[in-house]
Amino acid sequence: MKILIVDDEPLILRGLMKIVEEAAPPGTEVRAANNVSEALVVMQAYMPDVTVTDLNMPERNGFELIEEAREGGLCDQFIILTGYEDFDYVRRALRVGVVDYLLKPIDKSEIANLLAKIAEDLPPDSDSEYTVHAKRILLYMEGHYMQDLSLEHLADLMNLHPHYISRLFKKETGDNFVNHLNTLRIREAQKLLKACWHLPVNVVGQRVGFENKHYFTKVFKKYTGITPGAYREDGVTESTDGGDSC
Repeated sequence: MKILIVDDEPLILRGLMKIVEEAAPPGTEVRAANNVSEALVVMQAYMPDVTVTDLNMPERNGFELIEEAREGGLCDQFIILTGYEDFDYVRRALRVGVVDYLLKPIDKSEIANLLAKIAEDLPPDSDSEYTVHAKRILLYMEGHYMQDLSLEHLADLMNLHPHYISRLFKKETGDNFVNHLNTLRIREAQKLLKACWHLPVNVVGQRVGFENKHYFTKVFKKYTGITPGAYREDGVTESTDGGDSC
């Protein structure tokens, strides 16, 4: 199991590292980050199974870390740590679906039991299993990229844990789920923009899975460097007959 601990106070972070290393199941790897920005960088390469994060940090807090990490498919299991015994924090933590909410100072036996439970729920990760599951998921995405896809949807469909799919994508494609899906959608949008001149840009976006025209334009520009309209203008000399493929 791989654990990431995030806290902006160095002394507390070292203490948390020591406690977690002693409490975690054998073979667990533990890494640390001092803030949200550093944590997100570490996650890109490390892909932790669970992140233990403080809530109250300068610039960006623990809730923002959870949101960005999940959007990027970097981690989907979080344990919240805070020194504030405030029901509003508890309520918000539960609303974003954290594994648990612990008050500082943490109890070693409590976190040991929690980490043991998380470890038991993690699926095996042999290379052969990764390959089989990767082929199934990538093939499904090729045929259903235009639908409302998410890690949770794929997890339910494939009977796998969302985090397992996150790790699978990183291992097999070198990318995360969101980037892979967007790349696939933009590739198909490029084909439609050049082959089907009569289709409005917003319809092209809808056909590849983007319901919102502005979001489609934003993502398209991020991945290609130009807007869908500009890309279409560049391909004006290509097929514009609006045939069966449109």
